[in-house]
Amino acid sequence: MRRLTAAAGIATALLALAACRSNPDVAAYVGDQQFTEERVTQLLDQMKAQQPGADPSSLPNRTQVVQLLVLDQLCQRVNKAAAPTQAPAQPNTPELLTISQRVQTCNESLQADPVQPTEADLREVYDNGVAVGAIVPADPEQSFDKLKDRLGAGGEVAAALGKRKVLADAAKAADVSVNPRYRSLRFPLLSFQQGPAISAILGQPASNAVVDKVVEASPEPEAQPQ
Repeated sequence: MRRLTAAAGIATALLALAACRSNPDVAAYVGDQQFTEERVTQLLDQMKAQQPGADPSSLPNRTQVVQLLVLDQLCQRVNKAAAPTQAPAQPNTPELLTISQRVQTCNESLQADPVQPTEADLREVYDNGVAVGAIVPADPEQSFDKLKDRLGAGGEVAAALGKRKVLADAAKAADVSVNPRYRSLRFPLLSFQQGPAISAILGQPASNAVVDKVVEASPEPEAQPQ
């Protein structure tokens, strides 16, 4: 009976933990930090107010805001000692722009050991190149066998894979969880001119989240390449 009670206690604790990370009013969780839908709306409204007349297509959408908030937290965690001092924000600068600049600076200075790409990694880069139109597989000179050595040359892929591992480890340690309406967050770490080659996927959707609101969000946008 004692074992049964203990098991039930563990199950109850796990259910309580899941419930804590399934609030439909929360866009994402990073460790003990949570970013609410209200916070996302506040940042967007501030940017719109401080950039009157701006083309709506030039403004970030909700998913991109959530991406920046999560990345900002993760980057600060993994780069705490190495991150350079941030310049003070200029007066009347939208907070979201300041966060974006902080993420870019932190990402550029992210310390990571290169990861030697496997053939599967190179295939991923190749397939992403095909998807964005940077590689034309119908051209015999652009087959995977012809290009794979060139794709892995120069160290850019190895460096991006290293950063992806650091961010993935940090996301796991912080138990990053993202509301399903934003799906998993994809952040390009290496890009072709036409689109991403290697991306970090940060945060799986919270399994028990209840989506019962209509919230503006595009299907699968990605953060801007750094």
